[in-house]
Amino acid sequence: MKRFGLILILIFAGFIPRAIAETGKGGYAGTFLELGLSARAVGMGQAYYAVSDDATAIFYNPAGAAQLLKRTAGFSYRVMDLDRKLGYVSLNFPVRDEATISVGWIFAGVDNVIERNSLGEPGNELDCSENAVSIAFARRFSKIVSIGGTGKYHMSKLANVTTSTVGSDLGVCIKLQKGDQFSANFPIDLLRIGAVIGNLGASYIWTTGEYWDQFGKLGDSRTDEFPLLIGGGVSILTMDRQLLVAADVRKYEWYSWRLQAGAEYTVKDILKLRAGIDNSHPTFGGGIVKSFNTYDLMIDYGFSASRAGERPDHIFSLGFAF
Repeated sequence: MKRFGLILILIFAGFIPRAIAETGKGGYAGTFLELGLSARAVGMGQAYYAVSDDATAIFYNPAGAAQLLKRTAGFSYRVMDLDRKLGYVSLNFPVRDEATISVGWIFAGVDNVIERNSLGEPGNELDCSENAVSIAFARRFSKIVSIGGTGKYHMSKLANVTTSTVGSDLGVCIKLQKGDQFSANFPIDLLRIGAVIGNLGASYIWTTGEYWDQFGKLGDSRTDEFPLLIGGGVSILTMDRQLLVAADVRKYEWYSWRLQAGAEYTVKDILKLRAGIDNSHPTFGGGIVKSFNTYDLMIDYGFSASRAGERPDHIFSLGFAF
């Protein structure tokens, strides 16, 4: 068993994926959803489609929430480079030991942007914000297969112009575990496969006539589409469930394929150590899990290397199971 785990670690350590260039167009709606949310997921390179077994499943693969046996809550807030902010809140409620209802809120934005005219003269302060409110339902149809769906209401504000839209995500999770699908001496304790299709039907319609009217100019109406997301992944839990190794591929419409891979090692059921590669960018992190009389507490940290001249990103998140 230990030898098998060592081989997996060596394979992962030597796996340095070739950089996948993001060709095509950019600047489409909902790009803040592509940023890492959970410190645990970020520490593992965002290879999370086949993991999604905590409070943030609603944001990665809604089908994964069916794995939850307790009510869970997750929180995160961070200040990013360029005065940006990003955070989330999520709640999950298991139902009859076979399904889970989840709600979540992701918020992002930047405040106090000074408006300037063509001469560079300052004007009003502008705020830009993005919000996504979600509700999801996941159900286990057998010991092996779970299916989940998320309905999302998106709201965006740019200066004094606002817009909104409705979209959805669909996910599936397949679980094969020792003692059921595998023999008792099989080296893998749990094998999971996840797949997601996201941003279904979502697009913003921006109407700027009212904004430009204050300057004596005409506005217009434009459609800003959310890129369709297709993704899938696999995860392996081994070494008596101490080592978790995962890998994902994902593609946003109009972008190239992206590859994520990561690992998590548990020390004495308390300390979690993580490392990963997020589309050629190294990540790492860790966490602490502590059980009390009526609840479990999870504190996680994730680090993501700098991208496109930005500073590295440090992420902290908090989770409860009760």
